[in-house]
Amino acid sequence: MTPRSPSPGSDIDLRPRLVRTSSRSPGGCLPSLAYVRLARGYYWLPNRDAERWQHRHTLSLARAIVAQLSQFSAVSLSHASAALVLDLDMFSQEPDVYLAVSSTPRQVHVTLPRIWVPDHGTPMPIPDSSADSSPCRDITLWRRHLTLAPDEVAPVGQVAATTAVRTAYDCAFDEPAHNALSIADSVLRRYCHPHRERPELCTTTMTRVRREWARMLEREPRRRGMAQARAVLSLATPFAESALESAVRWLVLVLGLSIPQLQYPIDTSEGCWWVDLCWPGQRLVLEADGRKKYRSSADLWKEKRRQDALEAQGWTVLRVSYGDMMRPDRLGAKVLSKLSPQEISGLRPRQELAWTGMHLDAGLREASMLGRRLPRGTG
Repeated sequence: MTPRSPSPGSDIDLRPRLVRTSSRSPGGCLPSLAYVRLARGYYWLPNRDAERWQHRHTLSLARAIVAQLSQFSAVSLSHASAALVLDLDMFSQEPDVYLAVSSTPRQVHVTLPRIWVPDHGTPMPIPDSSADSSPCRDITLWRRHLTLAPDEVAPVGQVAATTAVRTAYDCAFDEPAHNALSIADSVLRRYCHPHRERPELCTTTMTRVRREWARMLEREPRRRGMAQARAVLSLATPFAESALESAVRWLVLVLGLSIPQLQYPIDTSEGCWWVDLCWPGQRLVLEADGRKKYRSSADLWKEKRRQDALEAQGWTVLRVSYGDMMRPDRLGAKVLSKLSPQEISGLRPRQELAWTGMHLDAGLREASMLGRRLPRGTG
Protein backbone atom coordinates (compact mmCIF):
# COMPACT_ATOMS: atom_id res chain seq x y z
CA MET A 1 0.00 0.00 0.00
CA THR A 2 3.07 2.23 -0.07
CA PRO A 3 5.93 2.43 -2.56
CA ARG A 4 8.47 1.45 0.08
CA SER A 5 10.67 -1.34 -1.25
CA PRO A 6 12.79 -3.86 0.60
CA SER A 7 15.90 -2.32 2.15
CA PRO A 8 19.26 -2.98 0.43
CA GLY A 9 20.73 -6.30 1.51
CA SER A 10 17.44 -7.49 2.99
CA ASP A 11 14.85 -9.98 1.74
CA ILE A 12 12.18 -8.50 4.01
CA ASP A 13 9.56 -6.36 2.29
CA LEU A 14 8.93 -3.36 4.56
CA ARG A 15 5.51 -2.67 3.05
CA PRO A 16 2.72 -3.55 5.49
CA ARG A 17 0.25 -6.30 4.63
CA LEU A 18 -3.13 -4.88 5.57
CA VAL A 19 -6.63 -6.34 5.55
CA ARG A 20 -9.87 -4.40 5.80
CA THR A 21 -13.03 -6.00 7.12
CA SER A 22 -16.58 -4.81 7.67
CA SER A 23 -19.74 -5.97 9.40
CA ARG A 24 -20.71 -7.60 6.11
CA SER A 25 -17.51 -9.63 5.81
CA PRO A 26 -18.21 -13.38 5.75
CA GLY A 27 -16.88 -15.24 8.76
CA GLY A 28 -14.30 -17.10 6.69
CA CYS A 29 -12.71 -13.84 5.57
CA LEU A 30 -12.06 -12.43 9.02
CA PRO A 31 -8.37 -12.13 10.00
CA SER A 32 -6.77 -14.95 11.96
CA LEU A 33 -5.09 -14.51 15.32
CA ALA A 34 -1.86 -13.75 13.43
CA TYR A 35 -3.29 -10.36 12.44
CA VAL A 36 -2.92 -7.31 14.69
CA ARG A 37 -5.80 -4.86 14.93
CA LEU A 38 -4.78 -1.26 14.17
CA ALA A 39 -8.20 0.41 13.97
CA ARG A 40 -11.82 -0.57 13.53
CA GLY A 41 -11.92 -2.82 10.49
CA TYR A 42 -8.16 -2.63 9.76
CA TYR A 43 -5.66 -5.37 10.54
CA TRP A 44 -1.92 -5.84 9.95
CA LEU A 45 -0.14 -9.14 9.34
CA PRO A 46 3.47 -9.00 10.64
CA ASN A 47 6.20 -10.89 8.81
CA ARG A 48 7.41 -13.70 11.06
CA ASP A 49 10.97 -13.41 9.70
CA ALA A 50 11.41 -9.66 10.25
CA GLU A 51 13.83 -8.20 12.79
CA ARG A 52 12.63 -5.85 15.50
CA TRP A 53 13.64 -2.67 13.66
CA GLN A 54 11.84 -3.91 10.54
CA HIS A 55 8.68 -4.66 12.53
CA ARG A 56 8.77 -1.19 14.06
CA HIS A 57 9.24 0.51 10.71
CA THR A 58 6.48 -1.48 9.01
CA LEU A 59 4.14 -0.97 11.96
CA SER A 60 4.69 2.79 11.79
CA LEU A 61 3.90 2.74 8.06
CA ALA A 62 0.80 0.67 8.68
CA ARG A 63 -0.46 3.04 11.40
CA ALA A 64 0.01 6.03 9.10
CA ILE A 65 -1.75 4.44 6.12
CA VAL A 66 -4.66 3.18 8.20
CA ALA A 67 -5.03 6.57 9.88
CA GLN A 68 -5.69 8.32 6.58
CA LEU A 69 -7.83 5.58 5.10
CA SER A 70 -10.06 5.47 8.18
CA GLN A 71 -10.34 9.23 8.87
CA PHE A 72 -12.84 10.96 6.58
CA SER A 73 -11.62 14.45 7.49
CA ALA A 74 -8.02 13.75 6.48
CA VAL A 75 -6.52 15.85 3.69
CA SER A 76 -3.19 14.05 3.76
CA LEU A 77 -0.55 12.50 5.91
CA SER A 78 1.93 15.03 7.25
CA HIS A 79 5.06 15.30 9.41
CA ALA A 80 6.75 11.98 10.24
CA SER A 81 3.87 9.99 8.71
CA ALA A 82 4.42 11.68 5.36
CA ALA A 83 8.16 11.11 5.74
CA LEU A 84 7.53 7.39 6.16
CA VAL A 85 5.46 6.98 2.99
CA LEU A 86 7.88 9.23 1.07
CA ASP A 87 10.74 6.94 2.16
CA LEU A 88 12.69 9.73 3.85
CA ASP A 89 15.31 8.69 6.37
CA MET A 90 14.49 9.35 10.01
CA PHE A 91 16.02 8.38 13.31
CA SER A 92 12.90 7.68 15.38
CA GLN A 93 11.68 4.12 14.90
CA GLU A 94 8.09 4.54 16.10
CA PRO A 95 7.07 8.19 15.64
CA ASP A 96 3.61 9.50 16.38
CA VAL A 97 1.04 9.57 13.56
CA TYR A 98 0.08 12.87 11.92
CA LEU A 99 -2.89 13.82 9.75
CA ALA A 100 -3.50 17.17 8.10
CA VAL A 101 -7.23 17.94 8.27
CA SER A 102 -9.36 20.52 6.49
CA SER A 103 -10.54 22.46 9.55
CA THR A 104 -9.81 22.87 13.24
CA PRO A 105 -10.55 19.43 14.73
CA ARG A 106 -12.71 18.85 17.78
CA GLN A 107 -10.39 16.11 18.94
CA VAL A 108 -6.76 17.02 18.41
CA HIS A 109 -5.21 13.76 19.52
CA VAL A 110 -6.10 10.18 20.35
CA THR A 111 -4.05 7.30 21.71
CA LEU A 112 -3.79 4.42 19.24
CA PRO A 113 -4.07 0.74 20.20
CA ARG A 114 -0.95 -0.37 22.04
CA ILE A 115 1.25 -2.87 20.25
CA TRP A 116 4.38 -4.36 21.75
CA VAL A 117 7.30 -5.17 19.46
CA PRO A 118 9.58 -7.59 21.34
CA ASP A 119 13.30 -8.02 20.72
CA HIS A 120 12.51 -11.40 19.16
CA GLY A 121 9.26 -12.69 17.75
CA THR A 122 6.21 -11.01 16.27
CA PRO A 123 4.41 -7.90 17.56
CA MET A 124 1.40 -8.38 19.78
CA PRO A 125 -1.46 -6.15 20.94
CA ILE A 126 -1.59 -5.05 24.58
CA PRO A 127 -5.01 -5.14 26.26
CA ASP A 128 -6.28 -1.82 27.57
CA SER A 129 -6.54 -3.37 31.03
CA SER A 130 -2.75 -3.70 31.19
CA ALA A 131 -1.96 -0.20 29.87
CA ASP A 132 -0.39 0.96 33.13
CA SER A 133 2.20 -1.82 33.00
CA SER A 134 2.72 -1.63 29.23
CA PRO A 135 6.34 -2.14 28.10
CA CYS A 136 5.91 0.31 25.19
CA ARG A 137 5.12 4.00 25.02
CA ASP A 138 1.78 5.35 23.83
CA ILE A 139 1.59 6.26 20.15
CA THR A 140 -0.58 9.32 19.53
CA LEU A 141 -2.55 10.23 16.42
CA TRP A 142 -2.42 14.01 15.91
CA ARG A 143 -4.91 15.87 13.73
CA ARG A 144 -3.51 19.21 12.60
CA HIS A 145 -5.25 21.96 10.68
CA LEU A 146 -2.48 22.94 8.27
CA THR A 147 -2.74 25.66 5.64
CA LEU A 148 -1.44 23.79 2.62
CA ALA A 149 -0.94 25.11 -0.89
CA PRO A 150 -2.25 22.82 -3.67
CA ASP A 151 1.30 21.95 -4.73
CA GLU A 152 2.26 20.92 -1.18
CA VAL A 153 0.21 17.69 -1.28
CA ALA A 154 0.69 14.77 -3.66
CA PRO A 155 -0.64 11.20 -4.00
CA VAL A 156 1.66 8.41 -2.83
CA GLY A 157 0.20 5.01 -3.64
CA GLN A 158 -3.27 4.82 -2.08
CA VAL A 159 -2.72 7.75 0.27
CA ALA A 160 -1.90 11.44 -0.02
CA ALA A 161 1.04 13.07 1.73
CA THR A 162 2.63 16.46 2.03
CA THR A 163 5.58 16.92 -0.31
CA ALA A 164 9.09 16.22 0.92
CA VAL A 165 9.98 19.91 1.33
CA ARG A 166 6.74 20.66 3.18
CA THR A 167 7.16 17.51 5.30
CA ALA A 168 10.60 18.56 6.51
CA TYR A 169 9.22 22.01 7.29
CA ASP A 170 6.41 20.67 9.51
CA CYS A 171 8.72 18.20 11.24
CA ALA A 172 11.12 21.03 12.05
CA PHE A 173 8.40 22.52 14.26
CA ASP A 174 6.76 19.51 15.82
CA GLU A 175 9.11 16.51 15.84
CA PRO A 176 11.98 16.19 18.35
CA ALA A 177 14.90 18.10 16.88
CA HIS A 178 17.17 15.09 16.30
CA ASN A 179 14.48 13.41 14.18
CA ALA A 180 13.51 16.66 12.44
CA LEU A 181 17.13 17.24 11.46
CA SER A 182 17.40 13.67 10.12
CA ILE A 183 14.35 14.25 7.90
CA ALA A 184 15.50 17.68 6.68
CA ASP A 185 18.93 16.27 5.82
CA SER A 186 17.25 13.43 3.93
CA VAL A 187 15.19 15.88 1.87
CA LEU A 188 18.28 17.87 0.85
CA ARG A 189 20.12 14.63 0.09
CA ARG A 190 17.28 13.49 -2.18
CA TYR A 191 17.05 16.77 -4.10
CA CYS A 192 20.76 17.60 -4.30
CA HIS A 193 22.34 14.20 -5.08
CA PRO A 194 25.52 15.38 -3.31
CA HIS A 195 28.99 14.61 -4.58
CA ARG A 196 31.49 14.92 -1.74
CA GLU A 197 34.36 15.75 -4.07
CA ARG A 198 32.34 18.52 -5.76
CA PRO A 199 30.09 20.04 -3.07
CA GLU A 200 29.51 23.15 -5.18
CA LEU A 201 27.21 21.11 -7.44
CA CYS A 202 24.62 21.19 -4.65
CA THR A 203 24.54 24.97 -4.29
CA THR A 204 21.76 25.81 -6.75
CA THR A 205 19.35 23.10 -5.60
CA MET A 206 20.08 23.67 -1.92
CA THR A 207 19.43 27.39 -2.33
CA ARG A 208 16.10 26.68 -4.03
CA VAL A 209 14.93 24.38 -1.23
CA ARG A 210 16.03 26.82 1.45
CA ARG A 211 14.09 29.60 -0.29
CA GLU A 212 10.97 27.43 -0.21
CA TRP A 213 11.45 26.88 3.52
CA ALA A 214 11.99 30.61 4.03
CA ARG A 215 8.70 31.40 2.25
CA MET A 216 6.88 28.90 4.45
CA LEU A 217 8.38 30.46 7.58
CA GLU A 218 7.20 33.90 6.47
CA ARG A 219 3.63 32.57 6.10
CA GLU A 220 3.47 31.37 9.72
CA PRO A 221 5.49 33.83 11.83
CA ARG A 222 3.67 32.91 15.07
CA ARG A 223 3.64 29.14 14.82
CA ARG A 224 4.74 27.37 18.01
CA GLY A 225 8.23 25.90 17.81
CA MET A 226 9.64 28.64 15.57
CA ALA A 227 13.06 28.74 17.26
CA GLN A 228 13.60 25.02 16.75
CA ALA A 229 12.28 25.13 13.19
CA ARG A 230 14.63 27.92 12.15
CA ALA A 231 17.58 26.12 13.73
CA VAL A 232 16.81 22.74 12.15
CA LEU A 233 16.18 24.11 8.66
CA SER A 234 19.28 26.32 8.72
CA LEU A 235 21.51 23.46 9.89
CA ALA A 236 20.18 20.86 7.44
CA THR A 237 22.72 19.59 4.92
CA PRO A 238 22.75 17.06 2.06
CA PHE A 239 26.17 15.78 3.15
CA ALA A 240 24.95 13.79 6.15
CA GLU A 241 24.79 10.28 4.69
CA SER A 242 22.41 8.66 7.18
CA ALA A 243 19.88 9.36 9.90
CA LEU A 244 22.47 8.23 12.44
CA GLU A 245 24.94 10.86 11.22
CA SER A 246 22.21 13.49 11.50
CA ALA A 247 21.32 12.44 15.06
CA VAL A 248 24.98 12.45 16.13
CA ARG A 249 25.36 15.93 14.64
CA TRP A 250 22.30 17.06 16.61
CA LEU A 251 23.87 15.75 19.82
CA VAL A 252 27.21 17.52 19.42
CA LEU A 253 25.43 20.76 18.49
CA VAL A 254 23.23 20.50 21.60
CA LEU A 255 26.39 20.02 23.63
CA GLY A 256 27.74 23.25 22.17
CA LEU A 257 30.46 22.02 19.80
CA SER A 258 31.03 23.98 16.62
CA ILE A 259 29.37 22.80 13.41
CA PRO A 260 31.44 19.82 12.24
CA GLN A 261 32.93 19.35 8.81
CA LEU A 262 31.03 16.57 7.00
CA GLN A 263 32.59 14.11 4.55
CA TYR A 264 35.99 15.62 5.30
CA PRO A 265 38.99 14.26 3.31
CA ILE A 266 42.14 13.28 5.23
CA ASP A 267 45.28 12.13 3.40
CA THR A 268 47.08 9.21 5.04
CA SER A 269 49.73 6.65 4.15
CA GLU A 270 46.85 4.34 3.18
CA GLY A 271 45.31 6.89 0.85
CA CYS A 272 42.66 9.59 1.19
CA TRP A 273 39.86 8.81 3.65
CA TRP A 274 36.56 10.63 3.89
CA VAL A 275 35.32 10.86 7.47
CA ASP A 276 31.73 11.43 8.58
CA LEU A 277 32.05 14.27 11.11
CA CYS A 278 35.30 16.09 11.79
CA TRP A 279 36.73 18.97 13.80
CA PRO A 280 40.15 19.59 12.21
CA GLY A 281 41.24 22.03 14.94
CA GLN A 282 40.68 19.41 17.64
CA ARG A 283 41.90 16.51 15.46
CA LEU A 284 38.64 14.78 16.34
CA VAL A 285 36.65 12.43 14.08
CA LEU A 286 33.25 10.82 14.69
CA GLU A 287 32.32 7.89 12.48
CA ALA A 288 28.71 6.70 12.32
CA ASP A 289 28.48 2.90 12.08
CA GLY A 290 25.05 2.04 10.71
CA ARG A 291 23.44 -1.33 10.03
CA LYS A 292 24.64 -1.55 6.43
CA LYS A 293 28.18 -0.25 6.74
CA TYR A 294 29.96 -3.57 7.26
CA ARG A 295 28.73 -6.38 5.04
CA SER A 296 31.82 -8.58 5.11
CA SER A 297 35.06 -9.25 6.98
CA ALA A 298 36.82 -7.31 4.21
CA ASP A 299 34.81 -4.23 5.15
CA LEU A 300 35.88 -4.60 8.78
CA TRP A 301 39.53 -5.02 7.86
CA LYS A 302 39.42 -2.01 5.56
CA GLU A 303 37.86 0.08 8.33
CA LYS A 304 40.55 -1.01 10.82
CA ARG A 305 43.32 0.02 8.42
CA ARG A 306 41.55 3.31 7.91
CA GLN A 307 41.30 4.05 11.63
CA ASP A 308 44.90 2.99 12.30
CA ALA A 309 46.12 5.33 9.56
CA LEU A 310 44.16 8.25 10.99
CA GLU A 311 45.30 7.64 14.56
CA ALA A 312 48.92 7.39 13.37
CA GLN A 313 48.59 11.02 12.29
CA GLY A 314 47.32 12.12 15.70
CA TRP A 315 43.60 12.02 15.03
CA THR A 316 41.18 10.77 17.69
CA VAL A 317 38.52 8.55 16.14
CA LEU A 318 35.25 7.77 17.95
CA ARG A 319 32.89 5.23 16.44
CA VAL A 320 29.17 5.71 17.08
CA SER A 321 26.43 3.11 16.64
CA TYR A 322 22.66 3.28 16.96
CA GLY A 323 23.06 1.68 20.38
CA ASP A 324 25.35 4.51 21.48
CA MET A 325 22.69 7.07 20.54
CA MET A 326 20.21 5.30 22.80
CA ARG A 327 22.34 6.60 25.71
CA PRO A 328 23.06 10.16 24.55
CA ASP A 329 24.34 11.16 28.00
CA ARG A 330 27.12 8.57 27.88
CA LEU A 331 27.98 9.34 24.27
CA GLY A 332 28.05 13.06 25.01
CA ALA A 333 30.37 12.51 27.97
CA LYS A 334 32.64 10.40 25.78
CA VAL A 335 32.86 13.16 23.16
CA LEU A 336 33.51 15.84 25.76
CA SER A 337 36.27 13.74 27.33
CA LYS A 338 38.27 14.25 24.12
CA LEU A 339 38.25 18.05 24.54
CA SER A 340 40.51 20.13 26.74
CA PRO A 341 39.10 21.93 29.81
CA GLN A 342 39.58 25.22 27.97
CA GLU A 343 37.61 23.97 24.97
CA ILE A 344 34.83 22.68 27.21
CA SER A 345 34.55 26.02 29.02
CA GLY A 346 33.99 27.72 25.68
CA LEU A 347 31.09 25.52 24.58
CA ARG A 348 27.77 27.23 23.89
CA PRO A 349 24.93 24.68 23.95
CA ARG A 350 22.21 25.32 21.37
CA GLN A 351 19.09 25.52 23.50
CA GLU A 352 16.86 25.89 20.44
CA LEU A 353 17.61 22.25 19.61
CA ALA A 354 16.71 21.01 23.10
CA TRP A 355 13.17 20.32 24.30
CA THR A 356 11.90 21.84 27.51
CA GLY A 357 13.35 20.05 30.52
CA MET A 358 15.61 17.90 28.37
CA HIS A 359 17.84 15.50 30.29
CA LEU A 360 20.06 13.36 28.10
CA ASP A 361 20.24 10.65 30.76
CA ALA A 362 16.51 10.06 30.14
CA GLY A 363 17.23 9.13 26.51
CA LEU A 364 15.85 10.53 23.26
CA ARG A 365 12.24 11.56 22.75
CA GLU A 366 10.28 9.80 20.03
CA ALA A 367 6.89 11.34 20.79
CA SER A 368 5.75 14.52 19.05
CA MET A 369 6.51 17.87 20.64
CA LEU A 370 2.85 18.84 20.17
CA GLY A 371 1.94 17.37 23.53
CA ARG A 372 4.15 19.99 25.17
CA ARG A 373 3.31 22.90 22.88
CA LEU A 374 -0.44 22.71 22.27
CA PRO A 375 -2.91 23.58 25.03
CA ARG A 376 -5.40 20.75 25.46
CA GLY A 377 -8.36 21.08 23.14
CA THR A 378 -6.67 23.31 20.54
CA GLY A 379 -5.76 22.54 16.96
